Amino acid sequence: MLNKFAKGLLVATSMTPILGAVAVNQIAQDLPYSNWAPWLAVAILLGLICWLMLLLVTRNGEQHRLTVQEFENSDKEIVVFLLTYLLPFLATDKLDFTGEWITGVYIFAVIFFTVAHAGAFHFNPVMGLLGYHFYAVKDDSGASCLLISKKTLRRPGEALNVVELTDGIYLQRT
Repeated sequence: MLNKFAKGLLVATSMTPILGAVAVNQIAQDLPYSNWAPWLAVAILLGLICWLMLLLVTRNGEQHRLTVQEFENSDKEIVVFLLTYLLPFLATDKLDFTGEWITGVYIFAVIFFTVAHAGAFHFNPVMGLLGYHFYAVKDDSGASCLLISKKTLRRPGEALNVVELTDGIYLQRT
């Protein structure tokens, strides 16, 4: 299972779309390179951290066997989170993060703590971009959990090799 630091990193990496949106917004305003480049660099760095962390967990995490009895695709949840992330940018034209930095810090903090408190770090748009799919599954004991997988689930009754990220959230080993 991931420790608190690793969970915090996954929450932080879910902020990548916001940072990218800030950079694109500043580029669109014809602001100098020095204004938007740091935002873009941090977004790229967080995306890389997410990818490396998932790779590390998949290869080195404690392996479990999960038999899927029922499943439902939950990828649509990423869209809800992504829209929530980007809503502040659509709601105002004054959110430029250059002069009103306190507003940006506030928005980042609210989103970060909401995602962290809800334990929703797994609904990470970067993971979706990396090809992961999210499934609400029931195992052979009838317990509900979330499965994150690069493979498409096709039939119930499959036994999968997984790594437990946190209680009730599993990442399929490929």
